[in-house]
Amino acid sequence: MLNTYIVEGGIGKCVAFTALTPKLKEKSEVQIHTPYVQCFANNPDVKLGFDSLSIPLVDARIMASDNICYCEPYKSNFQFGKEHIIESYCKLHNVEYDKSMKPKLYTEHLKESVDKWLEEKKIDKYILVQFSGGQPSAGFNPNNQYTNVNPNRNYQPFLAQQVINMLKEEYKDTTIIDCTLPNEPSYFNTIKCDLHWSQIHELLKNAEGFVCIDSCLNHFSPSVNKSGVVIWGSTRWTQFGYEQNTNLQFHMKDKWNETKFVDSDPRNNMVEPKLIIDEYKKIKNTKGK
Repeated sequence: MLNTYIVEGGIGKCVAFTALTPKLKEKSEVQIHTPYVQCFANNPDVKLGFDSLSIPLVDARIMASDNICYCEPYKSNFQFGKEHIIESYCKLHNVEYDKSMKPKLYTEHLKESVDKWLEEKKIDKYILVQFSGGQPSAGFNPNNQYTNVNPNRNYQPFLAQQVINMLKEEYKDTTIIDCTLPNEPSYFNTIKCDLHWSQIHELLKNAEGFVCIDSCLNHFSPSVNKSGVVIWGSTRWTQFGYEQNTNLQFHMKDKWNETKFVDSDPRNNMVEPKLIIDEYKKIKNTKGK
């Protein structure tokens, strides 16, 4: 049996789908057709991955499938806000869900290039930050103006700079690496990361920690078993987040309260910089014990 799964959407959804591949492999051979094929590179549970930006569905290797499977969580019961994205994929593909399921990317082949980048930048210890996002990396053009269909996810640049300044003051010998795309806001006391997003996954493995919004670093964190602080705005951490991280929102902390959530509330992501630093230090202190 050979099944080809069409996985659309952004990096976060594709990363989440990797949590299913071990159980899907138990049913059949697995192929993936997606714009973010690197999410499935070297995955032992995936026979072939196809870049949907260049390989059509009528490719002979896909047409050899017993089944071509497609679902879209954003057009399902996921919209009710009660399911994690991994849980939604499981239900739609008839896979038994359990909370221990985590995404897994295989980027070890990129370690040499990442180490070379760090060496060229003369970076030893480092913290990763990402305070904006929402742009598709697939087919990205750095000459385009920055746009975001969901800007309430972003942390305010004024507050982000305060967080960076506090991190730099607290960890003077540590480089702050900004993992946003080239046309997004830049910050003092940081180095802009110009690596491919799959290399950032490898970079995260040896980071001292991270601070971010609902973005790539959040999605990658369970794959590399790294804990950090995640600031939430117009999305729910119960749907896109992970319990290993410290999840913060203006109206709540760590324990989700649906009665306090309005996705359009501009205050959602207005988390005090000092609280972010305090929570980051708690993670660091726990890690050091």
